[in-house]
Amino acid sequence: MDKLKLPTKEECIELLKKNCATDNVIEHSIMVSKIAKHLAEKLVKKGIKVNVELVEKAALLHDIGKIKCIKNNNERGHGKKAEEILKNAGYPELGKLAKMHMLSRVDELKTWEEKVVFYADKRISRRKVVSLKKRYEDMEKRYKIPEHKKTPFEKLLKLEREIFDFLMETPEIIEMLIL
Repeated sequence: MDKLKLPTKEECIELLKKNCATDNVIEHSIMVSKIAKHLAEKLVKKGIKVNVELVEKAALLHDIGKIKCIKNNNERGHGKKAEEILKNAGYPELGKLAKMHMLSRVDELKTWEEKVVFYADKRISRRKVVSLKKRYEDMEKRYKIPEHKKTPFEKLLKLEREIFDFLMETPEIIEMLIL
């Protein structure tokens, strides 16, 4: 089986910059990547099959389409834009994962890679590690999601429980990481 073609961390940062990512988006993405990699490594140690490098790079690039979408007044479409950008850059697997980090896709998460990237993003508010509840409230406020389109918070908690049941730890461990 061929090894998956993935960019280096430096190439990821260059891709972000090339696609107009601001310093805030880059810093947020670096934090998400660190948490995602940490969780993926812990899952591997528990015997779960996870591609750690894929998770790390997808988490780093998950918001690559954000600024272009903001400029087009369509921030909620940035997951699909990320998929398009990464596919065109020759990284379709990263694009598929980046697309899945949107709140509206929580019910579609199937692989551990998707779950870990999604969850790690939901623990970083801007550049700070926060509780899942705080991040959810921040997203609701910032994105002004209409009531009928809101993802129930319980779905995020269910995902968090699934991850941490396998790790046999509590989610608060994330807040103790030295990032």
